[in-house]
Amino acid sequence: MRLVVLTLALAGCHAATPPPAAKSGLVVHVALSTAPTGGDVAIASVALRLDELRGVSDRSASDPRAASSEIDLQLGDATDVALPSAPPGLYSAVDALVGSSADTGLDLQAVWHAARVHATLVSPPFDIRCDTPVEVEPGRAARLAVAIDPSGWFANVDLTNATSDPDDAGIVISADDNQPVAAALLSNVMASFTLACAAQ
Repeated sequence: MRLVVLTLALAGCHAATPPPAAKSGLVVHVALSTAPTGGDVAIASVALRLDELRGVSDRSASDPRAASSEIDLQLGDATDVALPSAPPGLYSAVDALVGSSADTGLDLQAVWHAARVHATLVSPPFDIRCDTPVEVEPGRAARLAVAIDPSGWFANVDLTNATSDPDDAGIVISADDNQPVAAALLSNVMASFTLACAAQ
């Protein structure tokens, strides 16, 4: 009886193998690293929404077949976005949009010298490029890997003179509050995106 149960259990594990890799188009892997524990600012939580992520090729920077929308990530999350209809071409970049006029792109909670820090940011569209472009041909897939590293988000961001509204708990960073700090933080966030391109 134990042999039968073991055989069924192994068969169940075998049935749970991941699906095969895409045979055409693009697969965009997006990963948000965990935050470091050292430094003056300790990041407690992150909700990151990419309202758009679009593959850029030598033929087009705006083809909807190479685009995905509404990718939500928290610290340590990773996801694969399949774009099987992405057209053939030489891909060397992705366009990203963190949030939109309707959505907050980055909602970050942190602590700085025992003070609560809450940042809500939205970016303009920006490009992330890879060193070696990859070609998508009919019947051949390519992988674009977007890595986001929060370890440098508060580098050279001076919170010393950041003000708190009496209605707010701690330091609020947004388009309306502490704007110079918000601009420096957003610049670091955008710079933390890197891209690797590879045939699949």
